[in-house]
Amino acid sequence: MTMNKHLAALYVVAACILGCKEPAVTNGEEKGSTPPPTTDTMMAIADTVEPTQVASWRAFEQFEGKYVAECGMLDKEPLKSRIRELLDTDSPAFTERFDVTPPVEFENDILYNQGCLRHFCGGDEAALAIDMRRDIIYIGIAVNGAVKLFSERNDSAFPEKLLRWKRKFPSMN
Repeated sequence: MTMNKHLAALYVVAACILGCKEPAVTNGEEKGSTPPPTTDTMMAIADTVEPTQVASWRAFEQFEGKYVAECGMLDKEPLKSRIRELLDTDSPAFTERFDVTPPVEFENDILYNQGCLRHFCGGDEAALAIDMRRDIIYIGIAVNGAVKLFSERNDSAFPEKLLRWKRKFPSMN
């Protein structure tokens, strides 16, 4: 009787071992499955992507030399929605500071303009720089001379014109 118990235990162990084996693969792949990639898809390669100007910004080149209030540049898409998304609750403070502006400048793929709240220039101002090649919007807002800078994608490579604008406020020097 003990021999039967040992034999039964041996059959159970053999069944477990045979049951745990993976099914046999024929011709290197199972029927209906996707074959494994022949190369490592996670290999690092040199980035050959050249930055190009985003098509939607090309239309903004026409604003060079014009006044923001006259051409309605801040109300044009994609600028309007991207400013709103970038600034959130600071958006009204930004747009009201474009009450008095010089003409829009365009140089080296950077569209730039600044403005101030009428009768409060020097303290309540705002500036906008769009790197059209990199597709990044940068904004500065001065409230009573205190400046806050904003950028999409948390980019810290602010255009020189925006940094020059920032340096004119004594509280930030």
